[in-house]
Amino acid sequence: MHFSRAGIMSSLEVRCYMAKKVRFYRCPVCHSVVELIDDEGQSLTCCGQQMELLQAKTEGPESEYHLPVVKRQDGVLYINVGQKMHPQSPDHHIAFIVLVTKRTVRRSDINANEAPATLFNEKDHGDVYVYCTCDGLWKISF
Repeated sequence: MHFSRAGIMSSLEVRCYMAKKVRFYRCPVCHSVVELIDDEGQSLTCCGQQMELLQAKTEGPESEYHLPVVKRQDGVLYINVGQKMHPQSPDHHIAFIVLVTKRTVRRSDINANEAPATLFNEKDHGDVYVYCTCDGLWKISF
């Protein structure tokens, strides 16, 4: 465990210590996305090509449609994508939401015709990732 100068971990240090390491990769040919937990430097290939490491966005011009909004009530996390409604068409939609904590990685797949929202039973803190088929990977820490 790492401690700040005052001997108390800051909220950023707590999140870094607690959340599992997860990286997301995308195939440049078929656009499949995979999560790799505890990446040890492996090279991933798909369709005969190396998969691209996705970098999660935490802000930007489209954030009001992509950043997850997390509400906690009675041990349940309610996750909605965006402060504004995201389009959910076959060509442009939120494909999945992933919750990452110190002990678990949970994924909720979202179909094009469904609202981009989910819920998880969880009392811990961590990261929430959202993948948009057109605008890529987004993340918040809570």
